[in-house]
Amino acid sequence: MRRSLRRGTLLAVAALTASAVQLTSPAVAAPAPAAAPCGPLDVAFVLDDTGSMGGAIANLKTGINAIVGDVVSASGGDYRLGLVTFKDNITVHNTLAPGNAAAVTSYVTNTLAASAGGSEPEASDEALNTVVNNLPAAGRPQNVDFGGLWRSNAMKFVVLVTDARPGGFDNVHAAVDVANAAQRANDALGKGIKISPVYVPTSATYTPVITPIMQNYASTTGGVFTQTTAAGAGTADAIRKLLSDCRQTDVVIRDQVTDTGAEPNPNGTVWNSPDIKVCPTTADCAGIQPVVGATNIIHVRLNNASAASTGTLKVYRTPTGGGTTWNNVTNGDWVSIGQQSLTVPTGGTVAKIPWTSVPGPGHFCLLARWVSATDPMTFAEGSNTALNTKNNNNIAWKNLVTVRGKVFQPVKGWFALGNGTEREVRTDLVLTGEKPVAGTVVIDLGPRLFERWRAGGGQAEGVKQVGETAFQLDPKRAALFGVPLLPGERFTAELTFTPEAPGEYLTNLVQFVEGEDHGGVAYQVITDRE
Repeated sequence: MRRSLRRGTLLAVAALTASAVQLTSPAVAAPAPAAAPCGPLDVAFVLDDTGSMGGAIANLKTGINAIVGDVVSASGGDYRLGLVTFKDNITVHNTLAPGNAAAVTSYVTNTLAASAGGSEPEASDEALNTVVNNLPAAGRPQNVDFGGLWRSNAMKFVVLVTDARPGGFDNVHAAVDVANAAQRANDALGKGIKISPVYVPTSATYTPVITPIMQNYASTTGGVFTQTTAAGAGTADAIRKLLSDCRQTDVVIRDQVTDTGAEPNPNGTVWNSPDIKVCPTTADCAGIQPVVGATNIIHVRLNNASAASTGTLKVYRTPTGGGTTWNNVTNGDWVSIGQQSLTVPTGGTVAKIPWTSVPGPGHFCLLARWVSATDPMTFAEGSNTALNTKNNNNIAWKNLVTVRGKVFQPVKGWFALGNGTEREVRTDLVLTGEKPVAGTVVIDLGPRLFERWRAGGGQAEGVKQVGETAFQLDPKRAALFGVPLLPGERFTAELTFTPEAPGEYLTNLVQFVEGEDHGGVAYQVITDRE
């Protein structure tokens, strides 16, 4: 993520955390509140409230005001808190919601108590499942849904405090529970959430089993593992320390060759990233069009001028065009291809993600999105893919179509014109010849899109109608204006390039909504002599 001035002062905060493992005793003084803002913070507390946790809960009660105060201060007031307790079941007290410091503080101070719980183990793994994955209560021994959203532009923490092995809901610790705990760590890594566990060793018998599980939560997600005394003394101090860990990294996927990582990106179009390409194998290549039905490899260069950064690269596809619905790239027009969790060293690396059974026929946009607990988005993502890409250097968009043919041989491409907003819009489709085709360019809107264009007033420039729904476009510049689109609508237009001389040509076709770039395609037309 490109650093803003607000985030540039975080070294003082990072210095508060000395290592991935902290030992806290009553003699350790409470750390000072964060010296500089961490930016937006989402923090969920997952607390074991069984009878054996009496000492830790008592200590937490004395420190909750300071803990929550640190979050409010370090976030500059931009925070969301969650609070869940567990035994062999799960009780949601507070879901992630803005400005709920008083509610969380009040519950811990006045109501939280250690009681009952039966025998060890406890449902810590399932409590993490509820919180990390925002699970509803239906079908689970859980009182209500864990709602709210983990924000992509926030540093995200889960604080787990327990003295027990994970045991799911059946009060039995087995291999399946160890695997379930490991999966919760992987889930959190994929969402850019740090799990920082605090272990209260009330029984030395289980310490050799519990410690590696809790260390894995921390090491997998970039969190901090802490162990208190057997009586729970130092629990509050431990939480304050681990929440001060706001170390930032800065992985960049470039939008253009000239992209320096500034946010928002001040340079030109953002839908032809030089850091995304498709190759037939894991070996480097110049880039190919995806081969339908085969396994292709998507190569994504991750540039890193900061310290090593751990996170997950996620890659998506959609038909070539603009106006794609974002919806946090989970429920919109973007379809997941795959993901890879990795650590990006200083200097960067190339991630390689298989794309199996490429569908077809058709051409695709590709989207790469870096998700990391230490590198959240600078700007909250909205519905506009182009704007999200421009604002955040964790996101890059590749929308290049290469077509090859011979002189006077027509070659085709496609453009999907869509409305990714929640309201009706009027959209413009603008062609510019970066290196104009020496020949003709024709766009066929098809009956439905043609009727929409006519309903919007039938305005255009640089065009000549050459068929019932087709127009010849000036290869230097042409535009169709004011096409009305309803929310969620998407139409595909067909382009035909007929070069009259050999060479390599580059044409950009861009969708604008109210003057704002909503995505485009760069068509590289390579023409050989007959």
